[in-house]
Amino acid sequence: MPELPEVEHLRRSLDPWIVGAEILSVLIRRRDVVHLAEQIGKTSRVVEESLGRMSRIIATHRHGKQLGIECSSGRAIIVQLGMTGGVLLERDAPLPLALQTHCHVVWTIQPKAPAAQPWKLHFRDPRRFGRITGHASMEQLRASWAQLGPDAITITTSALLGALERTSRPVKSALLDQALIAGVGNIYADEALFFAKIHPLQVAHEVTRLQAARLSQALRSILARAAKRGGSTLRDYRDAFNRPGTAAQLHTVYGRAGQPCVCCGHLLIGTRLQDRATVFCPSCQDLSTIPRALQR
Repeated sequence: MPELPEVEHLRRSLDPWIVGAEILSVLIRRRDVVHLAEQIGKTSRVVEESLGRMSRIIATHRHGKQLGIECSSGRAIIVQLGMTGGVLLERDAPLPLALQTHCHVVWTIQPKAPAAQPWKLHFRDPRRFGRITGHASMEQLRASWAQLGPDAITITTSALLGALERTSRPVKSALLDQALIAGVGNIYADEALFFAKIHPLQVAHEVTRLQAARLSQALRSILARAAKRGGSTLRDYRDAFNRPGTAAQLHTVYGRAGQPCVCCGHLLIGTRLQDRATVFCPSCQDLSTIPRALQR
């Protein structure tokens, strides 16, 4: 599933090309992936206008794993990629045939470049866990995002500690809860906990301020570095131009169960938490909290 770095890189890859473009039309091929935040009529015209038709794209935003598109009409769009979703920009040549399937929403846009031909922006999602949500305003979009936790790429020690103090679940479970901290998924939870030297089963509200300082620093640096590398492409994720990310080359624990720790040489242990594969180093990450965590 795309996490914060993948969505942030997608936003950066789209931004120079689509900001300033006019949305000429919106083709909705699967209505079930489109949602309207406001309780209004849901005719085709209303839905298309909610997704920006006949307005300009004036900015892109992101919070956690969600991409936001701000329109000159005052409306705003949230794009959630789900498990396999992506946004592809079709400019001079059609998308490859293999990518033309599962394109559920297609925006035709007129770029700001003079004399340019219209382009197409495709929301593609083979497994259809993603969604597009039309909001009446940026204020409504921000209200939706206010229900999420602080953005992980800029989270402070105090904000992280405040989020963790709210739950007695294992710290990794807390990191995966978007209502507590926005943007972290399975990959970067494992990576950040390893760099912070925190066992994934440590009780969240027992994380100390020193540990929270290490963890917040790890989150900020790991997520920023991964976004700069284009995110982690394990199977499906691509950016707006169908390019894979290379951040998977930086993984130190994720997907490496049974291999030597890059710091101490101990074999990494793989287990499952909330039905998620979880990998940690038994030497670098303190095991003393396991019994108490498992009893909860």
